[in-house]
Order: sequence, then structure tokens, then C-alpha cells
Amino acid sequence: MAWAGEAQAARDQVFNVTNGDVFVWQNVWPATAETLGMDTGAAEPRSLEAYPPRHAAAWDRVREKYRLLSPGLRPFVGASPQYCDYLMRRGETDPGPPSIVSTIKIQAAGFHDVTDTEAMFRKWLRILMRNRLLPPA
Repeated sequence: MAWAGEAQAARDQVFNVTNGDVFVWQNVWPATAETLGMDTGAAEPRSLEAYPPRHAAAWDRVREKYRLLSPGLRPFVGASPQYCDYLMRRGETDPGPPSIVSTIKIQAAGFHDVTDTEAMFRKWLRILMRNRLLPPA
């Protein structure tokens, strides 16, 4: 955001912005689980959108047990479950290859920062735990 607000090459332009790497969700799950102190299980397609209504009471018990500052499950996750179902192509019989977004235009304009997606997930999950929005691992 800082670069886009200051760089002359970004003026009046629209860019694709990604972490800069290509990743597949299934490859990120082990790092996410490890960061949260969990084991991974066998791959099992499921709808994340259907999860919050069924588990709101369990989340409230976790919030109480760990004295978390996060709100109830639905306000905490917002529309993220629906968005994840879309990103992971939930319900499609042939989801095809992962989406790849070109960052050539933004790189040509001078923005070259990249972040490893696995490291980014680890970083933000740890921040959420440190700020008592998620329970400790």
C-alpha cells in the first residue's frame, strides 16, 4: 500500500497483488496445522461455509477457556468461509489447476517485494495467538 501511494509508476493503475509465489492449499495445511499445534488428517473435502453455525458453541467454550478477546465465531470469521469455499472450488467435480495471478505489471512498475505464503500464514497465526484472538498452540 505504501509503495502504491508513493510510486509515480503506480499512479492511476490497477495491479494484481499476490504474495509472489505460487502455492497449492494442500501444501500449506501442514504448516498451518503445525503452527496451531495440531496434527493433519487425511484429505477430506468439506464446506467451510457450513462449519461456523454448527460449531459456534464450541468456539465460545474455547474463547472462555483461554480468555480470548475474539468475538463469537460468525462475527470473527465473517465471510471468510464462503470465500475459502470459492477459492478451493468447493463442489466442483473438476477443479482444474490452481489459480495463478500474474504480477508482471506490478513488477514492471517497480514493485518487487514477495512473501512466502507458508511463512505468511505462520506469521499471522502467531500474531493472532499472541494477541489472544486464537488459543495458544
